[in-house]
Amino acid sequence: MDLYFLTLLLVTLLLIIPSPGPANILYAVSGSSFGVKKTVPFWLATNITSLFQTLSVGFGLNLVMQTNPEVAIIVKYLGVGFLFYLAYKFFKMSVDAKTSIKPLTFKDGIIIEILNAKYLMIPSIMFSQFYRPSDGYGQIFILSFVLLAITLTTSMTWILGGNTFASFVSDEKRQKHQGTFFGSLLFITAIWLAIN
Repeated sequence: MDLYFLTLLLVTLLLIIPSPGPANILYAVSGSSFGVKKTVPFWLATNITSLFQTLSVGFGLNLVMQTNPEVAIIVKYLGVGFLFYLAYKFFKMSVDAKTSIKPLTFKDGIIIEILNAKYLMIPSIMFSQFYRPSDGYGQIFILSFVLLAITLTTSMTWILGGNTFASFVSDEKRQKHQGTFFGSLLFITAIWLAIN
Protein backbone atom coordinates (compact mmCIF):
# COMPACT_ATOMS: atom_id res chain seq x y z
CA MET A 1 0.00 0.00 0.00
CA ASP A 2 1.49 3.33 -1.00
CA LEU A 3 1.27 6.49 1.12
CA TYR A 4 -1.28 8.21 -1.13
CA PHE A 5 -3.56 5.16 -1.00
CA LEU A 6 -3.26 4.88 2.79
CA THR A 7 -3.92 8.61 3.30
CA LEU A 8 -7.01 8.48 1.09
CA LEU A 9 -8.26 5.41 2.98
CA LEU A 10 -7.77 7.04 6.40
CA VAL A 11 -9.43 10.30 5.39
CA THR A 12 -12.42 8.46 3.92
CA LEU A 13 -12.88 6.27 6.99
CA LEU A 14 -12.41 9.17 9.43
CA LEU A 15 -15.23 11.02 7.68
CA ILE A 16 -17.63 8.06 7.90
CA ILE A 17 -16.92 6.27 11.19
CA PRO A 18 -17.37 9.04 13.81
CA SER A 19 -20.89 9.90 12.58
CA PRO A 20 -23.59 9.58 15.26
CA GLY A 21 -24.99 6.15 14.45
CA PRO A 22 -26.56 3.68 16.87
CA ALA A 23 -23.31 2.25 18.28
CA ASN A 24 -21.70 5.67 18.73
CA ILE A 25 -24.74 7.00 20.57
CA LEU A 26 -24.68 3.91 22.79
CA TYR A 27 -20.98 4.48 23.55
CA ALA A 28 -21.79 8.02 24.72
CA VAL A 29 -24.85 6.85 26.67
CA SER A 30 -22.93 4.09 28.40
CA GLY A 31 -19.87 6.25 29.09
CA SER A 32 -22.10 8.91 30.57
CA SER A 33 -24.31 6.56 32.59
CA PHE A 34 -21.83 3.96 33.80
CA GLY A 35 -18.32 5.32 33.24
CA VAL A 36 -15.47 4.21 31.01
CA LYS A 37 -14.47 1.05 32.92
CA LYS A 38 -17.98 -0.45 32.89
CA THR A 39 -18.36 0.41 29.19
CA VAL A 40 -15.19 -1.42 28.11
CA PRO A 41 -16.88 -4.89 27.72
CA PHE A 42 -19.52 -3.38 25.42
CA TRP A 43 -16.82 -1.45 23.51
CA LEU A 44 -14.68 -4.56 23.03
CA ALA A 45 -17.66 -6.66 21.89
CA THR A 46 -18.82 -4.18 19.27
CA ASN A 47 -15.32 -3.74 17.88
CA ILE A 48 -14.45 -7.46 17.83
CA THR A 49 -17.78 -8.18 16.14
CA SER A 50 -17.19 -5.38 13.63
CA LEU A 51 -13.84 -6.95 12.70
CA PHE A 52 -15.60 -10.23 11.84
CA GLN A 53 -18.25 -8.29 9.90
CA THR A 54 -15.56 -6.43 7.96
CA LEU A 55 -13.76 -9.64 7.08
CA SER A 56 -17.08 -11.21 6.09
CA VAL A 57 -17.86 -8.30 3.77
CA GLY A 58 -14.34 -8.50 2.35
CA PHE A 59 -14.72 -12.20 1.66
CA GLY A 60 -18.23 -12.06 0.17
CA LEU A 61 -21.04 -11.17 2.57
CA ASN A 62 -21.64 -8.04 0.51
CA LEU A 63 -22.40 -10.25 -2.51
CA VAL A 64 -24.87 -12.35 -0.49
CA MET A 65 -26.70 -9.24 0.74
CA GLN A 66 -26.85 -7.76 -2.76
CA THR A 67 -28.26 -10.95 -4.27
CA ASN A 68 -30.67 -11.50 -1.32
CA PRO A 69 -31.90 -8.02 -0.29
CA GLU A 70 -34.36 -9.54 2.16
CA VAL A 71 -31.40 -10.51 4.40
CA ALA A 72 -30.36 -6.85 4.67
CA ILE A 73 -33.97 -5.81 5.39
CA ILE A 74 -34.34 -8.41 8.16
CA VAL A 75 -31.06 -7.34 9.79
CA LYS A 76 -32.11 -3.69 9.53
CA TYR A 77 -35.45 -4.17 11.29
CA LEU A 78 -34.06 -6.46 13.98
CA GLY A 79 -31.52 -3.71 14.69
CA VAL A 80 -34.26 -1.06 14.83
CA GLY A 81 -36.21 -3.23 17.27
CA PHE A 82 -33.16 -3.66 19.52
CA LEU A 83 -32.60 0.13 19.51
CA PHE A 84 -36.21 0.70 20.58
CA TYR A 85 -35.63 -1.78 23.42
CA LEU A 86 -32.47 0.07 24.53
CA ALA A 87 -34.26 3.44 24.26
CA TYR A 88 -36.95 2.03 26.56
CA LYS A 89 -34.28 0.99 29.08
CA PHE A 90 -32.87 4.52 29.17
CA PHE A 91 -36.32 6.11 29.42
CA LYS A 92 -36.90 3.78 32.35
CA MET A 93 -33.68 5.04 33.94
CA SER A 94 -35.13 8.56 33.79
CA VAL A 95 -38.09 7.43 35.92
CA ASP A 96 -36.60 4.78 38.23
CA ALA A 97 -33.50 4.83 40.40
CA LYS A 98 -30.23 4.62 38.49
CA THR A 99 -29.49 1.22 39.99
CA SER A 100 -32.46 -0.31 38.14
CA ILE A 101 -30.55 -0.34 34.85
CA LYS A 102 -27.33 -2.25 34.40
CA PRO A 103 -24.38 -1.35 32.16
CA LEU A 104 -24.42 -2.64 28.59
CA THR A 105 -22.69 -6.01 28.48
CA PHE A 106 -20.35 -7.84 26.11
CA LYS A 107 -23.41 -9.76 24.85
CA ASP A 108 -25.27 -6.47 24.22
CA GLY A 109 -22.27 -5.29 22.20
CA ILE A 110 -22.33 -8.39 20.00
CA ILE A 111 -26.09 -8.07 19.42
CA ILE A 112 -26.04 -4.35 18.62
CA GLU A 113 -23.12 -4.73 16.21
CA ILE A 114 -24.58 -7.74 14.40
CA LEU A 115 -27.81 -5.79 13.95
CA ASN A 116 -26.07 -2.51 13.05
CA ALA A 117 -26.88 -2.36 9.35
CA LYS A 118 -25.30 1.12 9.17
CA TYR A 119 -21.90 -0.36 10.01
CA LEU A 120 -22.06 -2.84 7.11
CA MET A 121 -22.04 0.10 4.70
CA ILE A 122 -18.58 1.16 5.94
CA PRO A 123 -16.63 -1.98 4.92
CA SER A 124 -18.74 -2.19 1.74
CA ILE A 125 -17.65 1.32 0.77
CA MET A 126 -14.08 0.69 1.90
CA PHE A 127 -13.66 -2.52 -0.12
CA SER A 128 -15.41 -1.13 -3.19
CA GLN A 129 -13.05 1.85 -3.24
CA PHE A 130 -9.77 0.51 -1.89
CA TYR A 131 -9.58 -3.25 -2.46
CA ARG A 132 -7.45 -4.21 -5.46
CA PRO A 133 -7.80 -7.92 -6.26
CA SER A 134 -4.36 -7.85 -7.85
CA ASP A 135 -2.89 -7.24 -4.36
CA GLY A 136 -4.32 -10.55 -3.09
CA TYR A 137 -6.32 -11.52 -0.03
CA GLY A 138 -3.73 -10.08 2.33
CA GLN A 139 -5.08 -6.65 1.50
CA ILE A 140 -8.50 -7.65 2.92
CA PHE A 141 -6.80 -8.29 6.27
CA ILE A 142 -4.80 -5.05 6.12
CA LEU A 143 -7.89 -2.97 5.29
CA SER A 144 -9.90 -4.75 8.01
CA PHE A 145 -7.29 -4.06 10.70
CA VAL A 146 -6.91 -0.42 9.63
CA LEU A 147 -10.68 -0.06 9.99
CA LEU A 148 -10.56 -1.79 13.39
CA ALA A 149 -7.87 0.60 14.65
CA ILE A 150 -9.95 3.58 13.61
CA THR A 151 -13.19 2.23 15.10
CA LEU A 152 -11.47 1.37 18.41
CA THR A 153 -10.16 4.94 18.65
CA THR A 154 -13.28 6.81 17.57
CA SER A 155 -15.63 4.67 19.67
CA MET A 156 -13.48 5.27 22.76
CA THR A 157 -13.71 9.00 21.98
CA TRP A 158 -17.52 8.72 22.13
CA ILE A 159 -17.26 6.87 25.47
CA LEU A 160 -14.89 9.46 26.94
CA GLY A 161 -17.12 12.26 25.65
CA GLY A 162 -20.14 10.69 27.33
CA ASN A 163 -18.17 10.20 30.52
CA THR A 164 -17.10 13.86 30.48
CA PHE A 165 -20.73 14.86 29.95
CA ALA A 166 -21.65 12.84 33.07
CA SER A 167 -19.61 15.15 35.29
CA PHE A 168 -22.03 17.94 34.38
CA VAL A 169 -25.06 15.89 35.41
CA SER A 170 -23.95 14.42 38.70
CA ASP A 171 -27.14 15.00 40.75
CA GLU A 172 -30.14 12.65 40.56
CA LYS A 173 -32.49 15.16 38.89
CA ARG A 174 -30.00 15.79 36.08
CA GLN A 175 -29.39 12.04 35.72
CA LYS A 176 -33.11 11.54 35.10
CA HIS A 177 -32.99 14.20 32.39
CA GLN A 178 -29.94 12.46 30.95
CA GLY A 179 -31.87 9.15 30.72
CA THR A 180 -34.69 10.96 28.90
CA PHE A 181 -32.22 12.73 26.57
CA PHE A 182 -30.29 9.59 25.61
CA GLY A 183 -33.44 7.47 25.40
CA SER A 184 -34.85 10.08 23.00
CA LEU A 185 -31.67 10.02 20.89
CA LEU A 186 -31.88 6.23 20.59
CA PHE A 187 -35.59 6.41 19.79
CA ILE A 188 -35.01 9.02 17.05
CA THR A 189 -32.09 7.00 15.66
CA ALA A 190 -34.28 3.87 15.52
CA ILE A 191 -37.02 5.76 13.67
CA TRP A 192 -34.49 7.28 11.26
CA LEU A 193 -33.02 3.84 10.51
CA ALA A 194 -36.50 2.36 10.04
CA ILE A 195 -37.53 4.92 7.40
CA ASN A 196 -34.20 5.06 5.52
